[in-house]
Amino acid sequence: MGKIKDHYFKEINSDDDGYDKYLEEEQIARFEAEQYVMSAFEDIVKERLEGVPHDDRTLLEMVAFHNIPFHDAIWHASTEILPNLEVQVVIDAKNDCYVSSGSSGFVDFGSVPKGMKMPVRCWIHTHPFGSAYFSGTDIRTVSIWKSLMETAYVLGGKGHYGFWENTEPNKLDIYVNNGLERTQTWNQYGNEEE
Repeated sequence: MGKIKDHYFKEINSDDDGYDKYLEEEQIARFEAEQYVMSAFEDIVKERLEGVPHDDRTLLEMVAFHNIPFHDAIWHASTEILPNLEVQVVIDAKNDCYVSSGSSGFVDFGSVPKGMKMPVRCWIHTHPFGSAYFSGTDIRTVSIWKSLMETAYVLGGKGHYGFWENTEPNKLDIYVNNGLERTQTWNQYGNEEE
């Protein structure tokens, strides 16, 4: 019994509990996820601008809007590259793409990324637990940003997403298998309505 007890105490009192390695691997995965999403976005940009004699960024108006392959790339980053952590993507007024990752239930940039121009054309974020709806935090976010944000998506899986636009700021259309399933609504105070 003494050897087992000694091993146990040595193990729990060890300076190397593996947590530092976990954090390092997580940082690498976050970088890889962000690069994966950025690469998917750049592929769309390249495809849209192919054959155009000049870099006409106005052709990118709808780059992230209803773009299923782009949404699938974001979902893959959130659930395959990362261990089910939220990922957010912002397409700004210049049609530039910004990506960050958070925890399993929250994501933010901390501060507005350098170079990002308002208004936000599209905000996309994942709910890696597999349900596309606006949480109370999401409702507060679009309520605060509605004058500076045109559209938003919440991704809950492949073909499962919610779509919001500032022309109807208290409504999220929720799609399953790329077909409208239901609409989530809330009042001016952020309380959901039936």
